[in-house]
Amino acid sequence: MKYLNKKKTFSMDGKNPIGECSEYVEATLKELDINKRLIMRSCLATEELLTDLLELGDNTGEITIAIRKLLGKTSVLIIVPGQEFDPYWNDLEVGPEEMDELSDVEKERSIRGILLSSFGNSLRVEHKRGRNRALILVSNEEQSMLKQTIFGLFLGVACGLLLKFIVPQAGTEAIRTYLLSPIKTMFMSALNIVIAPVVFFSIASCISQFKDLSVLGKIGAKVVSLYCITTAIAVSIAIVTSKIFSPGEVGFALSLSMDPVTTVASGADVDTSLLSTIISIVPNNIVLPFSQSNTLQIIFLALVIGIAISLTGEHSALLTKIFEACNALFLTLTTMIAKFIPLAVFCSVSMLIINMNGTTILALLGVIGTILFTFAIMISVYGLLILIFTRLNPVKFYQNNPEGMLTSFTLSSSSAAMPINLKVCREKMGISPKVCNFSIPLGATINMDGASIGLTVFGLFLARGYAVDVPSSMLISLAITIILLSLGAPGVPGSGLVCLGVVLSHLGVPFEAIGLIIGIYPFVDMFSTMNNTTGDVAVSVIVEKMENLLDVDVYNRSPK
Repeated sequence: MKYLNKKKTFSMDGKNPIGECSEYVEATLKELDINKRLIMRSCLATEELLTDLLELGDNTGEITIAIRKLLGKTSVLIIVPGQEFDPYWNDLEVGPEEMDELSDVEKERSIRGILLSSFGNSLRVEHKRGRNRALILVSNEEQSMLKQTIFGLFLGVACGLLLKFIVPQAGTEAIRTYLLSPIKTMFMSALNIVIAPVVFFSIASCISQFKDLSVLGKIGAKVVSLYCITTAIAVSIAIVTSKIFSPGEVGFALSLSMDPVTTVASGADVDTSLLSTIISIVPNNIVLPFSQSNTLQIIFLALVIGIAISLTGEHSALLTKIFEACNALFLTLTTMIAKFIPLAVFCSVSMLIINMNGTTILALLGVIGTILFTFAIMISVYGLLILIFTRLNPVKFYQNNPEGMLTSFTLSSSSAAMPINLKVCREKMGISPKVCNFSIPLGATINMDGASIGLTVFGLFLARGYAVDVPSSMLISLAITIILLSLGAPGVPGSGLVCLGVVLSHLGVPFEAIGLIIGIYPFVDMFSTMNNTTGDVAVSVIVEKMENLLDVDVYNRSPK
């Protein structure tokens, strides 16, 4: 079915308008053979949106639900009359002493805002002629991108082997010089364009909105604090395992490079002391950090400006919208560039196979093994944290969570797996909606333990491959950089490569190094996503138990 346009209206003063609308959305999407997980995600967004929208209406009008499918793209349009509202963050202005006096309704509004914000570009809202129009994009773009990338990987391997062993050397050189290398270079250049603005606007927008977490009081503080702690642990473990295993010989990647490479030698006249690193974080020019790709200075500016935006009083809302608009612009640009990732993977892998030798193969196998080993350690750490903070049996945590872990692994997207993880929290872990409806969506946005491990191990691996020395003081600044990146990492396809570009820039590794691991990145990203969401659920369990809200009987019962 290539085209569909169905519309139905529901009375706002009906017995259960939210339930009726959700059932209609679910039934129609099933007719279109939409993936079950995407249906759950769309119904979740529909229910949360309508809860807010009906509060703003006079409950005497009609709700219109329009479901369209055109050229493979499916969308759900919700139209509700009422005053304009921001679905992501409420406009409550409270101080710390007033937090506990907020009503449950106000706290629930904040939780819904955080949940809806995790849908990212899949949810768009506008207000026209007295009506709020919310568009939910029902898309499996991440899965489609993953399949295309894997196809490009295997095609690249086949093409590389063909060029290396069958095609005459002159033909191979011509194809590499006039086809494979130009395409790869153009993709890397395009990706490099968006790195600084994406990081800057993503982090600044994220920080400017953190003030609204204050309405959640102790629960919000505990969840955010634990996410920061687990990310710091993940980065620390990744640094240790990278140093222990040290995959790849020093400088092994230099023989694969087609372009001149600048490396930082161990004895170079560069002040890498901790004091110098701290002092250099603060720029003396607002433009130079962007022109020089100074990672820490860009992140510092984003943090400071994000905080300043939230403190500018009457102009805060306007500035927030401007930064969100800029953030959306560059995320859209990133998404456009990411559509060429399969082609870039094909070209990079083909060139890698042509130049590859035994040393390179062992190095790549080594870094994959190091990352997977680090993931396994971090997964075990979640159980240890549950034991320490809650005294619950950590084995039950893993027994209750196979569905969530497997879903995250196969979808390779924290946001897409969110409905299943919410279901696991409520039905298998005994966690109340009050906590998991806040912690899981927020975790899908800011908790990137698995991604932090990948960035750390890949960054140090590529630095070793290009003979770039990384002193101890730089390891500290690297850890800080990755932790801050995890808080504001954009949730769009290709964002992992953007963040890796930031890490490489910080370490002084040439940007072309991404081409060495771009082929194996999709596989690592699947394990990374599973690690991310497992951490989300673990933090939810810990906070729920701290608040004495956990249904221990549900948590301890034998899984079916």
